[in-house]
Amino acid sequence: MGTLSVTVYGEAVLASCAKKHPASRNPLARFLKIARAAEWPHFAALKKTFSTADLGKETGKVIFNIGGNKYRLVARVNFSMRALLIDEILTHEQYNRETL
Repeated sequence: MGTLSVTVYGEAVLASCAKKHPASRNPLARFLKIARAAEWPHFAALKKTFSTADLGKETGKVIFNIGGNKYRLVARVNFSMRALLIDEILTHEQYNRETL
């Protein structure tokens, strides 16, 4: 029986960030490769892949630390549909945990 991986939406956000912050290109490409191959039936499984991922208190969005904590990738994850929608990518300086 084949496995169903995660479908990633919002790759234009990745491209825009990589253009604006060239140092983010390789870490974001690595994230994308890992996320596409992942099998996440629930948040605990996601945490096994990305141990530093956190849930936003107000929004329920998942916040991923990217590039040695230099960037925050904010996404909605629908575990039942195996989908990840990238909302935004912030630099460490732009990130404000209280608003997520």
